[in-house]
Amino acid sequence: MRNSWTKPVHHLFALILVSTGVLAASAQEQPATDGLPLKPERKIEFTTDEGTWISLDVSGDGKTILFELLGDLYTVPITGGDAVGITRGMAFDSQPTYSPDGARIAFVSDRGGSENVWIANADGSDPIAVSKDSQSLFVSPSWTPDGQYIVVTRLGPGNDLWDRSEEIWMYQVEGGNGVQVTKGKSNYAMDPIASPDGRYLYYANRSFRPWLEMKFELPSSQIVRRDLATGDEDVITEATGSGLTPVLSPDGTQLVYGTRFESETGLRIRDLATGEERWLKYP
Repeated sequence: MRNSWTKPVHHLFALILVSTGVLAASAQEQPATDGLPLKPERKIEFTTDEGTWISLDVSGDGKTILFELLGDLYTVPITGGDAVGITRGMAFDSQPTYSPDGARIAFVSDRGGSENVWIANADGSDPIAVSKDSQSLFVSPSWTPDGQYIVVTRLGPGNDLWDRSEEIWMYQVEGGNGVQVTKGKSNYAMDPIASPDGRYLYYANRSFRPWLEMKFELPSSQIVRRDLATGDEDVITEATGSGLTPVLSPDGTQLVYGTRFESETGLRIRDLATGEERWLKYP
């Protein structure tokens, strides 16, 4: 069955064909939680070999893909095969990412009654809430290289998109209130990822310009590098079609980001030392 479920884009590879052979999912009843009062009234089962608008990550050893589909999390060998569900039930889980050592995952879930950042073992067991915010939404969590913090975009309270702030926060995995990294009313700071040495954060940033939004034009965002020690920011890209959703190579020397060109979306790869760029995939 072709999955046509539409959901927000949070990772660089937003559209993907999932070559999983046969994939089966069922919404099974789970023990009640303190925060999520909903109880399932029926079960849904389906078989599919592809999905759309999927957020994903690859394990550090390059062997496993971790992805979301219809509010549950799955793993599949990178060489292909059957997908295995690691979360299921009434909660909507999304935007999963592996810890640097591959032992844990971080993801966004409403299983506590409101959307927050959670961590769990790599097999989905022992989930724990990292953030505990009943008013905000969270987008694109990622780990710092030491595995001690989660960086994530937090969309603050607001009546609509025009009122919401979109700032980067950092949460210690052991708990706490979190620390706000970027501070700027009506700024867009999305999809943060830390450099392998832990010195920098890369993310898409733009000033909020509602007249562009109302015309449904592409946001004028670029990839920014922030020095976590000094707070200094440098704009890394100058893409006409904007710079979106940065991803770093494991050694931190190359940057891949999404951009638009002639009505199509492609991936650009940039050498951070020389500034040289080329198309990695277009469209």
